[in-house]
Amino acid sequence: MSFNGFYRETFEFLFEIAFNNNVEWFNENRGRYERFVRDPMRLLASELMEDALAVDPNFNPNINTSVSRIRRDTRFTYDKSPFRNHMWIGFRYPKTRISESSMIYFEITPEGYSYGFGLYSSSSEFMNAYRKRVLSDPQGFLKLARKLEKQGYFLDAERYKRDRFPDVPEELKPYLNVKYFGWGKRFSGVMDLIEPSDILARLKAEMKLMKPMYELIRSVQSTVSETNEEN
Repeated sequence: MSFNGFYRETFEFLFEIAFNNNVEWFNENRGRYERFVRDPMRLLASELMEDALAVDPNFNPNINTSVSRIRRDTRFTYDKSPFRNHMWIGFRYPKTRISESSMIYFEITPEGYSYGFGLYSSSSEFMNAYRKRVLSDPQGFLKLARKLEKQGYFLDAERYKRDRFPDVPEELKPYLNVKYFGWGKRFSGVMDLIEPSDILARLKAEMKLMKPMYELIRSVQSTVSETNEEN
C-alpha cells in the first residue's frame, strides 16, 4: 500500500476532537483515529524515511517514534486537555526530544499544514556557535538563506526586541537577532492533502532543498557537542 493522500475524515476527526477532548469520546472514536489519522501518518513517514535518511543518516529510522502521539503529556503543562488536535512527523536523532534536536517535520492541523526544519529550543552555546559560523562566511550563509526564501521558506524564529548586533551588516541582522530558529512553509486549507494528493512527492523534493541549510545547522550542533565532550 502506498501513500496517496489523506482523507476528509482525517481533518474531520482533528476538528471534532478539539471540541470533544476527553477520554470517553476518544475511546468511542478510536477506530476513526487509527484508520484516518494514525495509519496515514505512519504510512507517509515510512515512504519519506529513505529521503530523510539521505539528508541525515543518523535520524531515528523507527516509524512509530517519528510520528507524534495523539495523547498529550500533561504532567508539566498548564493545559490539561488529554489529546492533541494536530499531528506531526518529526525526523530526529534517537533518544532526543523534539525540543533538543535538529529535525525535519511535517504537521497537519484541522485548518492547514506546515513543514520545515530547524532547532527549536536552542542553547546559548549553540546560538553563539551558529552566529560565529554565519559571520565566518556571511556570503555563503546568505546564499543558502536566499535560496530557501526564493522557494517560499520563511525564517521561523523568536526574535529579540532590540538589536543585539548593531555592528554587523544589515542583511545579516534578521538571522542573528534570534533566540532560536528554523525554516518552514505554512499553508492554509487542507484540500490539497486529500487523496489524490501530490504531497508525498512535494515533501521528497522539499527535503533536497532543506539539506544544505540543515547540514549547516547540524554541523554547528556537532561542533558544540564535541566541545562539551572535550571539556
